[in-house]
Amino acid sequence: MQKFGKTPVLYLDNTVTFGGAINSLLYLLRALDKSRFTPVLVTAQPEEFLRRNFNFIQWRTVRIKRSWVDNSMYKKITGRRLFSSGLGLKCVNRIRFFYWLLFITLPEAVCYWQIGRQYKVGLVHLNNIMGSQLAGILAAKMLNVPCVGHLRDFEEVDRVTRLYARFIDLHIAISGSIKDNLLRLAVPDEKIVVVHDAIDLQDFDDTVSIGHLRHEFSLNDEEQLFGIFGRIVGWKGTVEFVHAAALVIASTPNTKAFIVGDCSDGDSGYLKVVKKLIADYGLEENFILTGYRTDVPALMQLMDVIVHASISPEPFGMVLIEAMAMKKPVVATRMGGPLDIMLDERTGFLVSPGNAKEMADAIERLLADKELASDMGRDGKKRVLDMFTKERYARQMEDVYIRLLGLG
Repeated sequence: MQKFGKTPVLYLDNTVTFGGAINSLLYLLRALDKSRFTPVLVTAQPEEFLRRNFNFIQWRTVRIKRSWVDNSMYKKITGRRLFSSGLGLKCVNRIRFFYWLLFITLPEAVCYWQIGRQYKVGLVHLNNIMGSQLAGILAAKMLNVPCVGHLRDFEEVDRVTRLYARFIDLHIAISGSIKDNLLRLAVPDEKIVVVHDAIDLQDFDDTVSIGHLRHEFSLNDEEQLFGIFGRIVGWKGTVEFVHAAALVIASTPNTKAFIVGDCSDGDSGYLKVVKKLIADYGLEENFILTGYRTDVPALMQLMDVIVHASISPEPFGMVLIEAMAMKKPVVATRMGGPLDIMLDERTGFLVSPGNAKEMADAIERLLADKELASDMGRDGKKRVLDMFTKERYARQMEDVYIRLLGLG
């Protein structure tokens, strides 16, 4: 084990689409103390994305999944009556597990082991949920180095996941709710550290210009704007947001609602449901659906209120700290990560999941009381500066590495 100089850390990220996991890792690596730790990223992200965002570190791309044994084929097989339950389903699951282990997981683990040996890594950092990171766990064992599991979503509580959890030396939970999930997996409390996600404040400048957006969306200065940001998927509560927005628009003149984001992983069905609901309300003129955008900070700056409407527990909620960094008051559902992030009635309002009336009331109150909205925005920015900067994030993670590696 290295006692002096730089320790190479192998970051294994198996995400293939842009989202919170890879974005959060980017912020961590930007602020990581490179005089002590040398990051080596191995990921399935596209090379163009990596060249654009991770050109300051060593990175390698790997293909980590075979399309002909993916979940769609599994669902097709188990959709047949013979294999949908009982012994048939059990046989399919066991065959699939051992096939995946022998022909997918073990070759992937060997690939990681070879890269780890090449860079003489002293630690493996898994940047995703355990259930999809068995190859990384095995690679850490083959390299005989500590393994950090950075849990960014809720795990199924079952025997297999409990087994995976036992082979990880220390678990990072991104929120108190994720820590509770780990405790249900029988992970000892002393092997869990809560390290909240963070942002790079340089990316979220609350003085950014928005005049061009008012022109793009044909907005006048008197219009009040509120919006939801993120993937358009069921559990994110976009439908519930539309119901709440309809109430706000009916009671508050000169308002428009924004939906910033696009459907996830090519699934357009839910987006069609959202659009139909807006049409059924007869509010096409009052809603603006922007699709996927890269100018999120500017769009947040355009809003008077930002809403987080998830109807299932959010592992963390990056949108909230992004909005707070832009000095915007937020309305979020009262569960999961938002409980760690927000101070209810100080940085915004927490409301009951799925309760459109309660959400609408909170939005209306903030639109009507500019002083309250400004005060909450200011307190939100202060909380981000105190709790959710990339520098604080990196120092906490470095403390984890130092603890595992025994570095002075």
